[in-house]
Amino acid sequence: MLPTKIDSGADRDIAVEAQARVRRDDLEVVFQPFIEGRPSGGSGKATELIDPSTGAPFTRISYAVAADVDRAVDSAARSSALWRSTPFSERGQRLRRLAVLIHEQARPIAQLISREQGKPYLEALTQEVLPALDHLRFIIRHAERYQAGLSVDPRHPFYAHKRAHYLYDAIGVVALVTPSPLPFAVPLIQTAAALAMGNAVVLKPSEHTPLSGLRIGALCTKAGFPSGLVNVVPAHPEDALRLVAHSRVDKAFFTGSVEAGQHVMATAGCAPRPVVLCLGGKHASVVAGDADERRAANGVVWGALANCGQNCGSIERVFVEERVATRFVDCLIEAVDRVRMGNPLSEEVDLGPLLSEQRRREVHAQVSEAVARGARLMRGGVMPEGPGFFYPPTVLLDPPLDCRLMREETLGPVIPVVVVESLERAILLANDSDFALTASGWSRSYERAERMMVGLQAGVVTINDVLYSFGEPAATWSGFRKSGIGQNHGTPGLREMSRQRFVSFDDAGAEAPLFAYPYDRAASDLADGSLDYLHGSGRFARMRALARLLRLERFRLRVPVRRFLFSGKRLGR
Repeated sequence: MLPTKIDSGADRDIAVEAQARVRRDDLEVVFQPFIEGRPSGGSGKATELIDPSTGAPFTRISYAVAADVDRAVDSAARSSALWRSTPFSERGQRLRRLAVLIHEQARPIAQLISREQGKPYLEALTQEVLPALDHLRFIIRHAERYQAGLSVDPRHPFYAHKRAHYLYDAIGVVALVTPSPLPFAVPLIQTAAALAMGNAVVLKPSEHTPLSGLRIGALCTKAGFPSGLVNVVPAHPEDALRLVAHSRVDKAFFTGSVEAGQHVMATAGCAPRPVVLCLGGKHASVVAGDADERRAANGVVWGALANCGQNCGSIERVFVEERVATRFVDCLIEAVDRVRMGNPLSEEVDLGPLLSEQRRREVHAQVSEAVARGARLMRGGVMPEGPGFFYPPTVLLDPPLDCRLMREETLGPVIPVVVVESLERAILLANDSDFALTASGWSRSYERAERMMVGLQAGVVTINDVLYSFGEPAATWSGFRKSGIGQNHGTPGLREMSRQRFVSFDDAGAEAPLFAYPYDRAASDLADGSLDYLHGSGRFARMRALARLLRLERFRLRVPVRRFLFSGKRLGR
């Protein structure tokens, strides 16, 4: 049986590893920022953290103030100077130790996530802890290859003898600003990637779910990472901008709302420094006319309701071809009716609460507006009584395409279904959005699946499955339009955590670079011959230009002719 509440052993473990215990009224633990390898700082005034399933406080935290943010960045900057020169064998050893610790503490970590964020325990385990471990294994395996550098095959025939590489160096201090829907997986994966590539980290978790972020700092210290390399500063949103603007931060990664992302990008642009933004989504799921209706309905219900619809990749729009619409909607309603809502730490629960009362009211406002404008309410749509921030699974049929429910991010357990006359119309409507993060489709035929994979304009498109790509370490997590810029996860995510440099070595013993001084008649003949050889029309004309080049002494002194002739790059081969 799963625990019905977070066990006292997990609470003690959190407190011992990451925080100081200070008794204040009946809420015993006061959490603090995690700086230089220990709990330190905070405003001194403890703020209550609310359990979303009860609406009651369950612990307290002292949020970081401006001085704490500055101290955390300075600490990271000092640590990064040594860490970037640490051999990858040692970095990998620490990362493997981190993976062992997460595996050992998987269940208490999942309980903690459920307690502070509200998702069911099994979702915390399978959608946060398990993906974090899978990504860690991938990062350890692939980061070493980038540390060694990637060889470059020169394509220019005159430079084919050079040995060239791309080197991927550490950036320095990386600022991570992460969200509440995935309070452990998102920051853990980004932190691991940053550490693997030689960076130091300052993590600013969501102010709503700071405990999961603090647990990451404690785990990194216990895994043997140097003190100060990973700092965690739970803080209010305005302090996130202070972190991004700090002169010693070298790159910022932000995951959150579009509005906050715009402020982050503007702040970073004033520095200037690079940013990676993972912002909102408005996932469209297209049900083709030949789809397996039951499979599609089961997938849509889970993709829309998991984490109470609060994932940025959650399904928020469904477009179904009319020839399967009736059967699909019947299967959808059946699947929704089986969803059990309640205490997220209970074994018999599929759907937990929303994160906050504000979030619940925003979701309900979108639903109410859509119904007022003509949408048919098939299930849910009523604010439940009782404690906690629960909202029932809600299904609406044919809401207006211009209502907020169909245009803005909802982040709630709501499934709007629109019936369309064709697959082409469904794809057109799916793409009619400011967001382009994720999309999905359902079909039995490869031909229709290919039309959706090519036609659906999103950074991630999955056919006959949903949400799984976040847990696939080789898959990137990225979008465009208002969904963000840059890449997370996979090898592109590792590259985002590094600076790419081009380096080369020439051991040919030439007297000087090919086109170096003096600029004289010989230089002019060399330039003319090169122009005709490299870009002339016709093979015969180029062969004549090559013969002219080989007669030039300057060419022979500055290009290793034997290696040039046998390089395989002549005449563009």
